[in-house]
Amino acid sequence: MLANPPAYMDDPKRHFIQSGSRWSFSLFIPKHVKEHYQPYPFGLGYATSLLKQDPTNEVVGLDACAMDLDASEFIQSVSAFSPDILLVDVPTVSFPPTMKLLSEIKTRIGCKIVLAGGHVTALANDVLMEYPYIDYCMLGEYEQSFRDFVRFEQQNGKGTVLVDSIAYRREAQVITNRSNAHNSTLADLDQLPYPDRDDFKVQWYHDFEVAGKPCVQMLTSRGCPYKCSFCMPIRVMYGDTSYYSKRHPTSIVDEMVAVSEKYGARQVYFDDDTFAVDRQRLRLFCDEIRKRGLDLPWAGMGDITLDQETLKQMSTAGCVGLKFGVESANATTLNAIRKHFVNAQRTKTFAEWCKKLGIWTHATYIIGLPGETREDILRTIKFAKSLDTDSVQFSIATPFPGTPFYMQAKENGWLTTTDWTMYDGGNFSVLNYPQLSTGEIEELHKTALKKWYTSVLLRELLHPRRIRKIIAAGSLAYATRKITSHLAGRL
Repeated sequence: MLANPPAYMDDPKRHFIQSGSRWSFSLFIPKHVKEHYQPYPFGLGYATSLLKQDPTNEVVGLDACAMDLDASEFIQSVSAFSPDILLVDVPTVSFPPTMKLLSEIKTRIGCKIVLAGGHVTALANDVLMEYPYIDYCMLGEYEQSFRDFVRFEQQNGKGTVLVDSIAYRREAQVITNRSNAHNSTLADLDQLPYPDRDDFKVQWYHDFEVAGKPCVQMLTSRGCPYKCSFCMPIRVMYGDTSYYSKRHPTSIVDEMVAVSEKYGARQVYFDDDTFAVDRQRLRLFCDEIRKRGLDLPWAGMGDITLDQETLKQMSTAGCVGLKFGVESANATTLNAIRKHFVNAQRTKTFAEWCKKLGIWTHATYIIGLPGETREDILRTIKFAKSLDTDSVQFSIATPFPGTPFYMQAKENGWLTTTDWTMYDGGNFSVLNYPQLSTGEIEELHKTALKKWYTSVLLRELLHPRRIRKIIAAGSLAYATRKITSHLAGRL
């Protein structure tokens, strides 16, 4: 069994967003609320598909997060299947309560328990020494490594030591096999089958639905050359390299056709680390869509380095939306986090190009980055309002283990707690700077949400272009819940 931890654990109103999200956070919403952000867990989905290719394996994927399961329901589901091997992909924020559940599962079933994800990749030694009921940790991209591990386990464990990207105990020591961080990543994503969408059902997942539902999430690449200091996937999962693995345009369009025909997709969202790196590949991809006459709107996670001509090509090939990271309006802050390619004027120009082409824009910002003052953050909020993107994300700066940001915070004494459940980029700050307190960061995060959404509502009364798009996409309930909570200063 390959599992995402449950949505609800210690608090019946705190919904953890688990594997699939690049940053750990939670939403404070009751169980009956179904329309909210829910990312597809690509690691679990691809690994499940790989294992299902071997007919001797009895494999099931369980997304207890997307299914809104609580702790007891998760334990019941695992117990009912009673796996020999249980892999769980655990983010930082839900790590402590998930460990309690896995301890109970070990007692009930006695299965081998394998952990995966950024948190255990960074802290495998600590995890294996502290939790004796955890048998193995998969490091980084684990799809092929876990498949190899399962093959060796079928041979009574012989050869498990040869599996790359794994950590385990031998007597009182932790052994780590990660021969080379770069070689432990996938050189060619087209080696993988399509991710499993039967156990991980497309209708469960919601992200950037601007043209219709179901919106099927896909990957066309992994990796990013920019190496921002806070980025867990790049700095931890991909071994802190300039790793960039991409799929062939033909393969991408083949999968788009497949999800349209099999699952009735009305939109695709490409949840790459950045969709924008290879301009030539992007244009070939657009050519392939036009050549086949594929009428399926799509959106992606990009960045502001895209040029105007490529954007035009994307628009004519069905691109309806782009996410991009801004993080801060302050040049000093951007340089400090290694986001050198972003500046205010370049961001404004990019947003204007997208608006002229009818591409929905979603900008992301981070509140409380190193060196920022209250005035710096207020300037960023003012900039976000002036940019007039169609939607935004304001997150709280959170140093996740293994990132340079975490080491910087630890060395400077900025961390306020070692309680991982507080490493929640949507609700709590774990940083206390000399010039900016924990409470101020949380208050400014609420201010950012309130001010941006208040300004949007006032504009929409005069020019309701966003509302019309939201209604057309069938996401009115989702948008209403989001706007209401953001106006109250919550995610």
